[in-house]
Amino acid sequence: MSVKERFVKDILVDEGARLKKNQGIAIGRQTTAHTGNLHNRRKMQVKASGDYDGKLTFTHTAKQRFLDLKKRTYGEKVVKSKRRIHNNFIYGHRISIYSRMLYDLTDDVVAKYKELEK
Repeated sequence: MSVKERFVKDILVDEGARLKKNQGIAIGRQTTAHTGNLHNRRKMQVKASGDYDGKLTFTHTAKQRFLDLKKRTYGEKVVKSKRRIHNNFIYGHRISIYSRMLYDLTDDVVAKYKELEK
């Protein structure tokens, strides 16, 4: 595995774990589910191939996505729920991945990975 592949894989694994942890905290605070399905059915998978090519796959229940979009009507008034458990985390961590890929591969990091290969 090349230095760039290891770098990409390490960033995706780190950001995936961070996403799962932060989102789990928000799900616990903003939902009252007792079955634990929203927590237990979330899975991360990382595949790194090529120089800067990698894929972070985040699998979850469909309900989690729609809890973020849910609206309630009270007579004529439509109230959007404030459960921010999906979009904020997905897009926020995507920006973090982009910035880390762009700025974190320095000569020190390359030297560290080359030393680990030995």
